[in-house]
Amino acid sequence: MIIKTKKSSRSLSRRAVLRGLGASLTLPWLETFNAPAWGQSMSLPKRFFTYYTPNGYNMSQFWPSQVGAITTESLQGTALSALAPYAQKLLLINGLNNHPATSQGDGPGDHARGTSTSLSCVHPLKSADELSLGTSVDQYLATIWGNETSIASLELGCEGGGNAGSCDSGYSCAYSRNIAWSDAQTPLPKEVNPRLLFNRLFGTLDPNQSPEAIAERQRRRQSVLDFVLADAQQLRTQVSVSDQHRVDSFLTGIRDVERRLQSQEEAQCQADSEMPLGVPETREAHAELLIDLAISAFRCDLTRVATFMLGNGGSNIAYTNLGISEGHHALSHHQNDPIKLAQLATIDIWQMNIFAHILQGLSEIEEGDGTLLDQCTVLGLSEVADGNAHRHYELPVVLAGRVGDLSMGRYLDLTSTNTQTPIANLYLKILNDAGSSLSVFGDDGTSPLNL
Repeated sequence: MIIKTKKSSRSLSRRAVLRGLGASLTLPWLETFNAPAWGQSMSLPKRFFTYYTPNGYNMSQFWPSQVGAITTESLQGTALSALAPYAQKLLLINGLNNHPATSQGDGPGDHARGTSTSLSCVHPLKSADELSLGTSVDQYLATIWGNETSIASLELGCEGGGNAGSCDSGYSCAYSRNIAWSDAQTPLPKEVNPRLLFNRLFGTLDPNQSPEAIAERQRRRQSVLDFVLADAQQLRTQVSVSDQHRVDSFLTGIRDVERRLQSQEEAQCQADSEMPLGVPETREAHAELLIDLAISAFRCDLTRVATFMLGNGGSNIAYTNLGISEGHHALSHHQNDPIKLAQLATIDIWQMNIFAHILQGLSEIEEGDGTLLDQCTVLGLSEVADGNAHRHYELPVVLAGRVGDLSMGRYLDLTSTNTQTPIANLYLKILNDAGSSLSVFGDDGTSPLNL
């Protein structure tokens, strides 16, 4: 690979790529790229990450104890306590509504409607075999930023499943299993296998090969990073001392993820597991590994948009790891049973620990004068608020990082103003910040949120 220097091109491209034997890695942000000596003044790229959890929350223990500035104390005893280290990076909004997810004469099916409209805000057609929805906010962003990256967007999750058939009261399974939609008829399916995701991002492994061929290839091939070490060493001679450390950290981080994948794979082979190749045994490990890979893709600027679904809409997985045997969806119909509400609160805390893992990963990566978190809008939401009522109003919306020019470190309760504020207006704010000229979004977004 030839790395252009100041003499040959007056600038070192931020999109410089290390290549070797068919593998490629886009470099993280380096201060050398922005240094005045290189004659450049670059703005840092923005990103968008959605963290979706199904079935709503125990709302009686969700929000901080007081409105206004978020503090460690105000988060204590709530589902959001794990987010305390990032209090100044949070914007919590109680009172955003998603009216397109309501029945509107279509009868039951709130999980399908709520899930599909989470990012699209368009009321879906109730049908098992015909789809009609709308483009989701993440895909609008992918269109804006996609020409700057090799991958327009990532769709990830812990639960797969096809889109055929009916999954919720006559609604197509596509509505319950996807939050990313490129247009009214096209849901974007999730990648659930970390091994396949890794090779899509950083390698050249063909997922259609037989297990025997894959195993043989893995025995014969060295680490993806080994192919590019020579180029990395060449690059280190052209950047600052600080950037040399960043390059080393970047390579170490990718190698660590690959090593974790390999150890997981070896453990499954030894146990003769029936689990798909590369998928960790526990949901926590599964979720965190997928999230780590998405963050690596952000850092490498392979993509700037990612959506992650912890479970499909209405998921009834049982959190036996928390000592809870009843399925999550069934449990969400708590009928104010104090035992069930306590169990839901336990699940909520666990889910927000996964959210904290996202924030930790983003905040540990330096970029510009701050971190990757400072350039990323992280959105946490569910398809309903309280699962018992299937309520699509006063949704629990957790934001972190940057949200346009809105001030962070606050908990806002819009319910006290008796105003009906659609979550679509939040998406307009995010889209306008990304450079979109859209003035409306979904069925009811009419103006960018200004708080």
